[in-house]
Amino acid sequence: MAEALSQGEGGSALRQSRAFRAMIYVFAALILVYSLFPVYWITISPLRGYSGFFTDSTKLWPTGFELDYFRNIWRSTSFPIYYWNSFFVGIVVTALTVILATLMAYVLTRFRFIGSSLMLNSMLIGYMLPPMLLAIPLLGMFIRMGIDDTILALIIAHIAMTLPFGVWMLVSFFKTIPFDLEEASWIDGASRLKSIVHVIVPLIVPGVISVAIFTFILSFTDYVFGLMLVSSEVNKTIPIGMASIKDSTALQRGDLLAGAALIAVPMVVFFSFVTRYFIKGLTAGAVKG
Repeated sequence: MAEALSQGEGGSALRQSRAFRAMIYVFAALILVYSLFPVYWITISPLRGYSGFFTDSTKLWPTGFELDYFRNIWRSTSFPIYYWNSFFVGIVVTALTVILATLMAYVLTRFRFIGSSLMLNSMLIGYMLPPMLLAIPLLGMFIRMGIDDTILALIIAHIAMTLPFGVWMLVSFFKTIPFDLEEASWIDGASRLKSIVHVIVPLIVPGVISVAIFTFILSFTDYVFGLMLVSSEVNKTIPIGMASIKDSTALQRGDLLAGAALIAVPMVVFFSFVTRYFIKGLTAGAVKG
């Protein structure tokens, strides 16, 4: 009797566990659909072409595969220039942020000097400020330096926005690495720089990848700094360029949706491949720090 009762309770618990798991899957699927539907819609809408864009606009599935809108925005506007500027700025900012954040985090965790804690806390305060508050003084500084309305100014501004996060992220990783590893490499004849590159960096790869992903996405999608610091057509990035295309041309809604698809789809594909590394880096830093 007792054994039958125990089996009944076990079966009930198993059914509840399966039901709860099924609810989690359903909830996750709804969130996924809710998140990806805007990207899906702006992608299939311009693919309907001139003929089906308005007549089939209420259908949830693709009704054609025409690239007229995509060709139009690519050939009749400065969209390729905006696209190249965004990728170039994003890649340069990512590379410099990773290098500088790694070196600064190393110094803050391996050297003891007056003001190190103040420096780290000041970076966090600077990161918490709205981008507009940083853009205004940066613009004045760039005007005095003679580099206003340049790609270089945009790169410096983005680094000022991404570097504090990178340093804070990597400091938590450096704190988990025993100093004995570096001393052992020094005894074997390695210099400090060689020790960082060959011993320390391989151990903080999850953190480096997380910083790189965060930096690239933040730089690629930035609007405030691009709006404040860049005005010439050849130096505009994607967000500012799309806004200017919308305001200054007679392009149809399908052309603008095609441009939005060219921006959103590569970012979604890119992030889908690197999400696991990004989450791994964030959780590892949070646990180890």
